[in-house]
Amino acid sequence: MIAQATGAKLQFIPVTEDGLLDLSQIDKLLTRRTKMVAITAMSNALGSIFPVQEIARRADAVGAKVLIDGAQSVPHLETRVADMRCDFLVFSAHKMLGPTGVGVLYGRPELLDAMDPYQGGGDMILEVWRDHANWNELPWKFEAGTPNIGGVIAFGAAIDYLNKVGMANARQHEKELTAYALSAFRKDPAIHLYGPWTRKSAGE
Repeated sequence: MIAQATGAKLQFIPVTEDGLLDLSQIDKLLTRRTKMVAITAMSNALGSIFPVQEIARRADAVGAKVLIDGAQSVPHLETRVADMRCDFLVFSAHKMLGPTGVGVLYGRPELLDAMDPYQGGGDMILEVWRDHANWNELPWKFEAGTPNIGGVIAFGAAIDYLNKVGMANARQHEKELTAYALSAFRKDPAIHLYGPWTRKSAGE
C-alpha cells in the first residue's frame, strides 16, 4: 500500500531451493535509484542466516540505506551494529526472553536527526508555540506519549541475563541441538527437510 501511494517500486532478491538468497543478480537489482534495502538477518521460517554485511556493502556502493530485521538474529547471535554496516536495525523483546509489546529501533543518529516524528505528544517536544514546535533530542524525539516503562525495564533484565549466559554459549548450544535434531530427522525417510541444513548454509 505504501509503495503504491508513494510510487515506489519493490524489487525482491530471489531465494534458492535450500532457503538461501541468490545474489547472482544483486548488482542488477541495486542501482543508483535504489533508496532502501530491507532484509532479515535470519529467517523465522527456515532458519537461514543471510549475508547482511555483503548486501549492506553493495547497497552502500549505490547510496542506498539499509534496514535489517534482527528479530530472529539478535536473540541467537552476537550482534554489533558497526559490523552489520546497517543504517537501521529492529528487533523484539519477546524473542529475547522479554515481555511482549516492546522492541528496539536503532538508527544512525544523523539520519534520525534529519527525520520528522510520525506521532505527536509527550516528551517528544522540547519547545512549543501555537503555530510550531521544536523537537526534543534523540531518543525522546520519537517517543510520543507515555512509554512502556515496565516493559522496557523487564527487557533490560532479559538482556542482562542473556549477556550473563553469553551469546556465544547460547549459539553453541543451539548448534549442538540442531545437529542432533537433523541427524535424527535424516534417519527417517518419511521426513523431508526444507531449508539450509548443511553446516555452511546454516551459518555454522
